[in-house]
Amino acid sequence: MAQYSRVYKDAAEKARRFEVFKANFWLGVNQFADLTNDEFRATKTNKGFKPSPVKVPTGFRYEDVSIDALPATIDWRTKGAVTPIKDQGQCGCCWAFSAVAATEGIVKISTGNLISLSEQELVDCDVHGEDQGCEGGLMDDAFKFIIKNGGLTTESAYPYTAADGKCKSGSNSAATIKGYEDVPANNDVALMKAVANQPVSVAVDGGDMTFQFYSGGVMTGSCRTDLDHGIAAIGYGKASDGTNYWLMKNSWGTT
Repeated sequence: MAQYSRVYKDAAEKARRFEVFKANFWLGVNQFADLTNDEFRATKTNKGFKPSPVKVPTGFRYEDVSIDALPATIDWRTKGAVTPIKDQGQCGCCWAFSAVAATEGIVKISTGNLISLSEQELVDCDVHGEDQGCEGGLMDDAFKFIIKNGGLTTESAYPYTAADGKCKSGSNSAATIKGYEDVPANNDVALMKAVANQPVSVAVDGGDMTFQFYSGGVMTGSCRTDLDHGIAAIGYGKASDGTNYWLMKNSWGTT
């Protein structure tokens, strides 16, 4: 207020403006601040990977869920279904971290056990389809691999190296899934139905500079179709100023 000579007519307006101030997102200096946006995109997103445009439609189990039946807010961290933030480093395998986060969540919901699973097993071993390790991939294809592979081993048994490696076959499966479904496209309500029931893999335009320097608050922006980064939706809610938000788990470390 002092710096920009902001004056409010009464305590109520000051309180309201303070809530707006807190809700606005902010950017900061972080480990990506000495990278150009092109350099940042080259290491943190799906690089030049272009998936096959042909998608086989799946069912959607939450189709008939009433929006009135959904909780107003959900945070899967509070239900113990989200492992701590991981860091993909200089390897463009966000797809593996996104798929693993969703898998860890549904395994916890189904079995009661939160198990940190191995992204590196996907990077090294899921190489016979479209997925290309550090060069990029797709969450759907990761799910297909997990099913066909009989699951994934633990993070500790097959630790992350942030580089393409040789597949260590014979790893004991710690958790698996039976199937996967795509949330209907361009449908916020459908995504809300899914996220109310489990953490969900989502794709975003992660090369945007607001992602590169994001530091906190509710990030707002336009809808985009240049989807080059996989993360996980782990909740949703409404900010104090009425802004609806998604809660996202990224894989770029805690800073």
